[in-house]
Amino acid sequence: MEAIIQVMESTIGARDPYTVDHQQRTTHIAVAIAQRMGLSEARIEELHVAGSLHDLGKIAVPNEILSKPGKLTDLEFAIIKTHPQVAYNILKPLEIPGQVTQIIMQHHERINGSGYPHGLESREILLEAKILGVADVVEAMCSHRPYRPALGIDKALEEISQKRGVLYDPEVVDSCLLLYQETPTALMGEVCQIARRPSEALESLPEKIDKPARGLPGEENPGRWRWQNLVTDQSRLAMHIATGVALGFCLVYVSRHL
Repeated sequence: MEAIIQVMESTIGARDPYTVDHQQRTTHIAVAIAQRMGLSEARIEELHVAGSLHDLGKIAVPNEILSKPGKLTDLEFAIIKTHPQVAYNILKPLEIPGQVTQIIMQHHERINGSGYPHGLESREILLEAKILGVADVVEAMCSHRPYRPALGIDKALEEISQKRGVLYDPEVVDSCLLLYQETPTALMGEVCQIARRPSEALESLPEKIDKPARGLPGEENPGRWRWQNLVTDQSRLAMHIATGVALGFCLVYVSRHL
């Protein structure tokens, strides 16, 4: 799986290095929150993969929009809002096991139904997507953007606190706030020693159904995230990766010559 992530990150980084850095920092925060909430290792593993690719769909957004220093127009924002669905469409043919593609598609959904791309409400949104959504907001507010300077961790935590139970899942927000109080550096990517609550505390939250990993015929299944086990036909994997890379360079060329 790491090989796929690296190829996809290289494709994104060829036109927007910021997005790659943002994905990595967001993933650190999301994993820290998930560890604090006591999610299983399998669910955290899926969240890590989803976080590392959650903005892949921005490859289809013109660079002029991604790096625009001023306010976006309604049309430009509508284009930005397509990126979760685009990422899902790119990754779905790879048949990645578990809920990785759904987490990516849902990470901009909000519990009151005001998110995108499908306007899902709380019970329809995977817990991992709720975690990734909060991590995404915290990291974005802590980082410099083309249209504003970094706002800082205090503003980010204030944002999720004020909209707790409205946009963001209360359990996730509380875990993020407690995490920062207990281990401030965890939100900056150091997730090695984070206090974990008993997993029983999550019984009331929506659970996901794990799908069995697919091994290659005649081979053992040494690990569900070994790239060999992600698809049953390795030639298809190579084709999809090559297509993604080619699409990326085509978009770079078009954006530079328009």
